Amino acid sequence: MVQKKDKKNPDLSKMSQLLLSGATMLGDSCPDCAVPLFKKENDIFCPNCERKAVFIKDKEEIRKIEQKISLGEATNQLRDVLTGKITLLTNYLASVDTPEEINEIVDIIGNILDILQKIS
Repeated sequence: MVQKKDKKNPDLSKMSQLLLSGATMLGDSCPDCAVPLFKKENDIFCPNCERKAVFIKDKEEIRKIEQKISLGEATNQLRDVLTGKITLLTNYLASVDTPEEINEIVDIIGNILDILQKIS
């Protein structure tokens, strides 16, 4: 029988195994389930939620994290838009007959691919 994860009843045997394997139980708790956080090597995590924990020291650090998240979201959005443009240009390329137009479209697609490579 497979047990369902329960936020209120942590798996004590898992926590015991972590301690036996050299992990350290910290005085801080998971904000979601209130189970003590553990540290093993350089990773701090909740054994119940199975998520990493991050400690933020000051407002500047919060600002930097928010900027990284915002930049990541903008990059993903740009990637989606550029991928859509490549699809449109590829479809249009099938109907083009003149070498000049073909070269122009191929150049544009190449530029978009360069940008996609830079943001990946």
